Order: sequence, then structure tokens, then C-alpha cells
Amino acid sequence: MRQQFRKTMVHLALLAVLPAAAAAQEGATISGRVTGEGGAPLAAVTVAVGELGVGTQTRDDGRYVLIVPGARVARQSVALVARRVGYKPRTARVTLTPGAIAQDFALETNPLQLGEVVITGAGTATEVEKLGSVRNAVAADLIVRANESNVVQALAAKAPGVDVTSSSGDPGASSSIKIRGLRTIQGSSEPLFVVDGVPIQNTSFSTTNFNPVDAGLPGQAGQDVGGEIEGTSQPNRMADLNPDDIESVEILKGAAAGAIYGSRAANGVILITTKRGRAGATKYSLRSSVTNDEITRLYPLQRRYSAGSGNTKSAACASTAALAPGSCNRSWGPLITGQTFDHASEAFRTGHQNDNILAVSGGNDRTTFYLSGNLNKNQGVFAGPNNYYDRTTVRLNASHKLTETFNLGGNISYADTRGHFTQRGNNTNGLLLGLLRTPPEFDNLPYVDPTSGLHRSYRLQNPTIETAGLSRGFNNPFYTLYEELNQANASHSFGNVNADWVANGWLKFNYTLGGDYSNDERLEVCPRECSGLRGAGRVTEGTLVNYSIDHNLTGTARYHVSDNFSGNLTLGQNLSSRTFRTLSIV
Repeated sequence: MRQQFRKTMVHLALLAVLPAAAAAQEGATISGRVTGEGGAPLAAVTVAVGELGVGTQTRDDGRYVLIVPGARVARQSVALVARRVGYKPRTARVTLTPGAIAQDFALETNPLQLGEVVITGAGTATEVEKLGSVRNAVAADLIVRANESNVVQALAAKAPGVDVTSSSGDPGASSSIKIRGLRTIQGSSEPLFVVDGVPIQNTSFSTTNFNPVDAGLPGQAGQDVGGEIEGTSQPNRMADLNPDDIESVEILKGAAAGAIYGSRAANGVILITTKRGRAGATKYSLRSSVTNDEITRLYPLQRRYSAGSGNTKSAACASTAALAPGSCNRSWGPLITGQTFDHASEAFRTGHQNDNILAVSGGNDRTTFYLSGNLNKNQGVFAGPNNYYDRTTVRLNASHKLTETFNLGGNISYADTRGHFTQRGNNTNGLLLGLLRTPPEFDNLPYVDPTSGLHRSYRLQNPTIETAGLSRGFNNPFYTLYEELNQANASHSFGNVNADWVANGWLKFNYTLGGDYSNDERLEVCPRECSGLRGAGRVTEGTLVNYSIDHNLTGTARYHVSDNFSGNLTLGQNLSSRTFRTLSIV
């Protein structure tokens, strides 16, 4: 009886202890709703308990759920902070007790941007007023509304002291950017681009740079003919980033901006944060746009006087026989009585750009993802099949919480670009010199002589086998558009894998391993009848390989002595490796 009584008492004691133990292990669930002006729900608001290193984001309906593990619930009072860019942060004191806790927030707009947190690089962040350098923010919707496929060009007129210049109006033409003007005479003045914490190249390299000296042309040993083949427009590598993938842009100016990234950031830093998934239902987004491009100004060409000079047409120019080069140099001969041709507009057409973006995002409280694809096709305003630029991009940004304090993430982007371009500049093989100098009575079509099959131009109007190899002085513009090949096919991969670990309420570790790799294959073909090459012709093939690795490990400790005295201490290690390789055959 006594043994049975003792067993019964032990069972009763265990039953009394189990609820208390279960309560001690039960976590706290903080939930609520965040609204803006007029009570509208706010999405993408970060709600966090900084001292415990736990946080979450609001869904599209403004609601959030934040779970604090039971081991950290000790009926203590903690600060719950709601923060979003463009709004003043709000803080509420809550007492952590097992079970459900409700806490709503109403955020006010923040026109002065006080109290906002900006990422300065390598996993470090600070408040705007503590930054110590000038900073400008560019909202993502402004970049999308710019309707530019090149993200650098989309930044034009978006921030003071930032100068953006496009090299030309060709599809895929590069754009350069300077912050506060020119900083050097010989070196580059462009700022450093950092995408999700990883420096990304923004180079633009002309294929003509392979040919500073052409010793192989007949009779031209060692002669520099770089001015005769000026080159084509080439894209800058930041054009491989889909503007619709951008969440925010921060432009840091001044010497303090380069403290994290060293000498590469001497001309400023442009920090780009891409979009990521949010907890909630899976969302699908599709955007398509079609744009037409027209020439804004045509050069007014005279159409009254024929080929010749001083109101006189030379006998050679008046002959229908094969003309020697240089016989019809000028367009100031006698008045024209017959048909004329509109050379100012005949080489142009209406250009088209078609941009399609599909994005899928979603997740839950532990796993989020953002997947996007972009197809951009840009047909230029020059006639013919060799004036276009196509870009295809794919991006995946995903994260997963292994525990409440340890988070893994990856952000990978791939771009495939293919373009055909047109010779430009002060260039006898280019388009405009031959086009604008053609006498008004000469028809540039057909550009190939129907009898001999040779390149026909106003300075060699009836080419024969006997005149093969002679210079035309200036190319027939349609010969430039249809026969010259200037192509560039590139693949560009960049991104990072990252990990965040909150060791305790005052210590956090961040690790990022980023990579940037591009392979750009060029092919330029100028047939043997191109002007300036004296019948030799030229084929240039080149490969540009650019890759870099950037590894960062940082630890940040925060201390708070009083409301008037607090600070951060960050220690870290960085490994940066950059390689540029060029292979060319002429």
C-alpha cells in the first residue's frame, strides 16, 4: 500500500510540474499590423527586436508575425522597432511573456530621411545622420519609369551632382557616370558599383583597341590607321543588370564613401540593392512595354547642285565609264535638272524596343525567394540587319533561416547579350561621312554593282574588275550597313552567397562570398573593298574575360551604456582578386 501511495504522489507531482515546464519552453508570438498615412497597409516593413537579433517583414496586407524562441522569453521588457525606408521608425516596449502578444504600428513619412539605416558595405550599416558623407537615394520606381534598359542611363537626372553621358544613340551603347565632375585627367572618373554588397565591373572596351598599329597592310608597315576604322559602340557591363530587379539605389559621395572599399571608391560608390521575396502568398508579376524610336533631327542637305566644283562638272564625273576614285569629290557643280535623292533620311527607319519582365516571389517566415526573367530586344534606327542589341537575364534571390539566429542566402544573376553595331566616328568606313557627302543626284542603291558585283559608291560609280581594290574614299552607306559585320556576344554572371549569425543580443557576424565573371566575344569584319584599307580587308576576333572574387567576413559588436552613450565596433577581413584577360587576332 505504501509503495502504491508513493507512486501515486510522484505521478501527481509530475503532472503538476509538466504544465510549468511546458510554459517555460513556450515561446512568444508577436503579431500585428503596420499602416501608413490614412491607415493604408505597408508592406516590406522590417519589425525586429534588435537586442535579441530576431526580426521579420510585413506582408502586402501590412501584417507581420514575429516568433521569439522560448529560451529567450524571460518576461523581460524589450524594444520592438518597425522601420521602412521613407518613413520614420517607431519603437514600442513590449514585455515578453509566453503566448501571443499584439502590437500595431502607424508610421509617418520621413521627408528628411532622419533615422534611416543605410548599408555602407561589407555587411555594415549606419544611420543616415551618422554617415559622415553626402548620400542620395534613388527610388526603384523612378528607375523603372525612366524606361531605360541600361541602369546607368536610368540614373540620369535622379540625383544632384551626378552626371550621366551616353556614348551614342545606338542600341546597347555604353553610358558613363561621374559624381561631382571629372576627378582625373588620365584615369577613370567613374564610381564603384556595388550590387548586394559585391563590387561589380562596369567596363566598356572597344574592339578597335586591338588594332593600334597595323603592320600587315600592304605598303603600310608600322603605319597607324586607327583613325580609318574608328570603332563601334559597345555596352558597359552594368547594362547587364535588369532595372526591374532593383529595390533601391544609394549614391555615396566623398572620401568617406571609399573607407570600406579603398581606392576603387575614390570617385564615390553606387550601392544597388536588388529585390527579394517576402513571406506570404506567391506573387506573379508580368510587365511588357513597346517603344518606338525616331530620329529627332536630320541634317539639311542641299539638293540643287550636282557633283563637281565651281559650277562645273568634270568630264570624268560626267562620264558613264568606270570612274577613278576622287573624280567626284564635291557637290557644287551646275544646277540639277533631273531627279534627286534624300540622302539625309534614306539610311534611317523607325526603331523598336520590346521589353518583357516576369517575376515570381513569395515564401514563408523561414524561406523566401525572388525569381525574375527579362527579355529585351532593341532594334536600332539604322536600316539593315546589323543594328540591334538583345539582352536576356535571369535572377534568383533566396534565403532560408536554419535557426532563429542563423540565416543563409544566395543571390545569382546571369545575363546573355548579343548585338550587331555600326561603325561610327571620323571614319571612312563609317555611316555618316559617306552618307552626307553623297551628291544629291547619285542613287546609293544598289550599293553593289549589278554587273561586277563590287562595292559601288559616288566616288567609284561603275566598279569593274580592273578597279577592284581601289579605295572608294568613303563607303557607300548601305555597304556599311549591310556588308560590314561588327558583333559582340557576351555572357555575364555575378552574385553572392551569404550567411548571418546573431551570436547574442550585442554581437553579430556576417559572411559574403561574391563573384563577377564575364566573357565577351567580338568579331569585326571589314571586307577588302572597305575604304581606307586599300583592298586588304580586315578580320578582327577578340575575347575579353573579366572575373573577380570578393570575400568579406565581419563581426559587429554593439554596446549601449546609456541613452546618451552607445556605439558599434566592427572588425573584418577581406580578400579581393581581380583578373582581366584579352585575346585578340587580327
